Parts: sequence; structure tokens; C-alpha cells
Amino acid sequence: MVDNESDDDSNHTVNTNELIESDLHIIPDEPVLMESNNPIVIDLEDIQEEVDFWNSAVVCYIVGANPPLNVMEGFIRRIWRNLNVDKVVMVKRGIFLVRFLTMDSRDKVVAGHYFFDSKPLILKPWTVDMDMEKDDVKSVPIWLQLQLNFKYWGERSLFKIVSQIGKPIKRDYATTCRDKLQYARVLVDVPLSQEFVDAISFRNENGEMIRVGVHFEWRPTLCSACKMIGHMAPECRQGNTKKVWVRKHTTVSTIQENGNGATEVPIMDPEGFQRTLRPIRVRNSPVVPTHTTNTFQLLVEMQKEGDAAIGEDSLVEVENESNASGREDSSHSYG
Repeated sequence: MVDNESDDDSNHTVNTNELIESDLHIIPDEPVLMESNNPIVIDLEDIQEEVDFWNSAVVCYIVGANPPLNVMEGFIRRIWRNLNVDKVVMVKRGIFLVRFLTMDSRDKVVAGHYFFDSKPLILKPWTVDMDMEKDDVKSVPIWLQLQLNFKYWGERSLFKIVSQIGKPIKRDYATTCRDKLQYARVLVDVPLSQEFVDAISFRNENGEMIRVGVHFEWRPTLCSACKMIGHMAPECRQGNTKKVWVRKHTTVSTIQENGNGATEVPIMDPEGFQRTLRPIRVRNSPVVPTHTTNTFQLLVEMQKEGDAAIGEDSLVEVENESNASGREDSSHSYG
């Protein structure tokens, strides 16, 4: 009876495994030998689940900056807090993948312009065969501030003026609504190959040449070694710098005395070099003795003073008595 039950259980287990393998296509236990004539084929059905999951994602990076994941995630969830952000993950250093719950949210994000510390945020919709690398950026959107008479703040005239710098994209809200008249602010797609000028000129409606100061809210720095934005050639990590091992020499700090009785102690840095700063001066001031008194000594002195006072009073009384007796004797003699 027991043997029959065990046989039934084993048959049931085998049947269950067969169902699992047929439904989920589990990889067989034995490895499949690779054959050049008969390679393993991955079709679209094998990857469709992951493709559907990441279709509503965007790949983004910041031009000229590589913030850590926690900083980038906090920034993204703040600026897109109403756009159903599902998750923010790092693909590699400086490149992030942001998934939204809906395709509409993804499309709204891709259509906008966003900035991190005045640096542009580059956005691209995720695709199946996308290369997760930073593209060679030829131009970047930058906000410009122009000290311009507000009669030229209309889109037609303002876009004409800034077209000398790059392709105008849009005016900011304050400029469009004429709320702040200190300067005009406009977003321009600026080519990196040109010089970032401090002023531009145009001829006004009266035929006069007008010179306008231009302020770039962000000026990109281009490395001549790696052609990347965000650092200069001396700071480049991909340069041809070679580290040479040099033995560290041990140094002993000496104490010197000058003529004024001051002691100079040189300051050494961790590499063993003496700093060219003002040395620390230790003044050798003379030792002045401090007079201290005991509480019991004060009592002894006070007692001595009291005894001396009592002795003086008794002496005075004795003298008075002797004088009185002398007067009496003299009266008897003269009597």
C-alpha cells in the first residue's frame, strides 16, 4: 500500500514538471552544445515582455555633469512629480533610464526642455537597439539674458536679434507676459563650434546701430583631449597622463630659536614639504611665582594679632595702677 502511494506521488511530480516545462519553456538541465551550423535563436516573443516594460522609458543625461543616482532621482521626481514616474535607474556613469507608467507622460517629457543647474538635460525615447552612450553633442540649448529695450521683446524682433547666436527656441514666461522688464530671457540652441560672445549688434528701426550685452546662464567648457563637455584638458581623466612612482623622503622637523627668544616650528604637509606660511611662534615668557596662603595660616596670624592687642591693654592698666600708687605716696609725704 505504501509502495503504491509513493509510485503515485512520483508519477504526479513528473507530470507537473512536464507541464511546467511545456508552459514556461524551462532551459533543460543538460547544457546544449554550441554548433556553428545550428545556433540558439532568440525571437521576438522571447524579449517581448521586456520591450513592453521599457517602451514608456526615456534615456537622459546632463551635458557637462555626472550627478550620482540619488541626486538625479530626487531631481527627476521633483520636476516630473505629476507625470507618473515609475522608476529611475542608472545605466552607466552619467546615463539614466527613467520609466513612466504611461506613454502620454513619456511623450510630454520628450517634448519639453529641462535644465539641471543651468545645464541642459538631453532626453531620448528608449528603443530596442539603442546605444547607451552619450552622443557627440554639436549644439546645446542655453538660456540667454539680453539687456534690451522692452520694445524689442516681441517674438519676431527678439528671435531676429538672437539668431546671430543660434537657433531661437522660445521665450520664458516672464518675458512673454512682460512681468519683469530688467532683461529679456530667451532659449537658444547654440552651436558649440562658435565663440560665446559677450555682446551682439543690430540696426534698429531708425537706422542706428544698437549694441546689446548678452549673458549666457551657462558656458560649456570643452576638453581638447577627449572632446567631452564639462572639464578642461588638464583635468581630463582620459588624457595621456602617466603616474611615476617616486620614493617618499622622510623629513625631520627642526626647532629654531631666533634672537627675540621665540621658537619657530616649521609646518610640514603630508607629502613632507615645508609650507611657505608664517611659522608658529612660541613665546618663552618668564615664570612669575604665585603667592599662595593657607587658610589655617590666616587664623594663626589673626590669633597673634589678638594676643598682641590684649597684652597692650594689660600693660596700660599696670602703668595706670603704678601711677595711681605713686600719686598716693606723694600726697602722704607732702601732707
